[in-house]
Amino acid sequence: MNFCNIKENLLAYRAETGGHPLGLDRVFGFALIRAWVYLMFVGAAASFMTWSGEAIRPAFFLVSAGALCIALFGSALTGDRFVKLMLHPTARAAGPTLTGVGTVLLASSGAEGMIGDVCGIIGAITTGLGSGIIDLGYGELYRNEPPGRTTFEVPLAFFLAAVAYSLTAMLPPVTSCVLCALLPVVSGWILFVQQHAWSRKHQASVLPIDFDLKSFAWRIGLCACLVGIADGMVRAAFLSSNNLSIHLLLQWPLAGAGLITMLIVYGAALLGSEQSTRTIYKAAIVVMAFFFMLLPIFTGAQDIESVLALTGYGTFNVLIWMLLAEISANYRLSSTRVFGIGWGMVTLGVLLGAVAGDAVDRFAPFSPQFLSFIALVATMAVLLSFLFVFRESDLIALTEVDRASSKNAAAELQAPKSSTPLATPRPRFQDRCLEVAAAFELSPKETEVMILFAKGRSAARIQEELFISKGTVSTHLR
Repeated sequence: MNFCNIKENLLAYRAETGGHPLGLDRVFGFALIRAWVYLMFVGAAASFMTWSGEAIRPAFFLVSAGALCIALFGSALTGDRFVKLMLHPTARAAGPTLTGVGTVLLASSGAEGMIGDVCGIIGAITTGLGSGIIDLGYGELYRNEPPGRTTFEVPLAFFLAAVAYSLTAMLPPVTSCVLCALLPVVSGWILFVQQHAWSRKHQASVLPIDFDLKSFAWRIGLCACLVGIADGMVRAAFLSSNNLSIHLLLQWPLAGAGLITMLIVYGAALLGSEQSTRTIYKAAIVVMAFFFMLLPIFTGAQDIESVLALTGYGTFNVLIWMLLAEISANYRLSSTRVFGIGWGMVTLGVLLGAVAGDAVDRFAPFSPQFLSFIALVATMAVLLSFLFVFRESDLIALTEVDRASSKNAAAELQAPKSSTPLATPRPRFQDRCLEVAAAFELSPKETEVMILFAKGRSAARIQEELFISKGTVSTHLR
């Protein structure tokens, strides 16, 4: 174990977050909306949040997931118009209100006749649209936080959400439905009232950096869809072949999987000498591929098998959220566009996975040969995605910020015009920074500080990276 890496990473994390490691209100609020998602829409026919304790019909799950996709993709397409709309308190209140009211309507979908159908359809649409607004709000919140803080807060929030799911699912149906309806309301109050998401005082003052959003969209989208379909197929086969209910799969193993995800993310952040997102991505793919390949020999309802079934895809979802937050923070992009596209693709993957799982379930009971075929298809899907669709090199290109680039830019600014250009072409961002530095006749050290500040670094982080005093950083920034 490399304790030097732990010390260095802890110091870097402390510098990046300004010595304030966690925003407990933010973690708690985000955990509540994730717990609501687990309770209501962790999978088709998986939610028993009705007054009678009966399962919500799969059709309502599909409608709600479709409405969520529309909310996410629609916000990305409308861009600034959506953000301007969210500047109004009434529009922000629509998210938790629609989600809470829709939850109550879905709880009434078990009623007989047309009343149950109407309640179910309206509830599905409103929960999808409302939860989309809340998800985008937390995306905006984490866009304005240092990536190091996101790395430690998001896995904790997912774990707390899993624990909340396990505890709420044990309550009587009426109590659990009322509590479930309150979760998005409390989460929205924390998000919009306490944390001031989308308020005018938190509008970005830094212009965005050039970023190929189209390339990112199709890569992350295809990856999320492939992984979602593979997970949906294998999960359906695993449940059916072991005669295991969705509640036994999720009741406590979901919390165990969340704990393992925390260990993977924190271990990668503290121990890794390379970019932590690469380690987390590889761990998620390895766990999923391992479980998929062992599908034909898994028997019984052992907790360890259930935990393994949930860990890989859960870690993948945590990674995607962290990645979206880091991209929008580093490149100063609109969180609405980044999370609208990225999280929308994840939702689409879940939707396609539910459809694929339903198709697989029609072939039950499964022969050993068919289980082996499903395992092969699922394993190949995640491996092809990792090797050819959304690769490690893509993660590096999206999130790696090389400190040496700012020093090279400063050295080039100081070098004579006749000197030989650097062998590696500079990104356009460096060109723009050099133009500003030259226009205002900044010194090489001032240029280094300016470039790091433009990348979103805090004053404390710049002090750590350039080994200069706090007063020097403050002087250069002024």
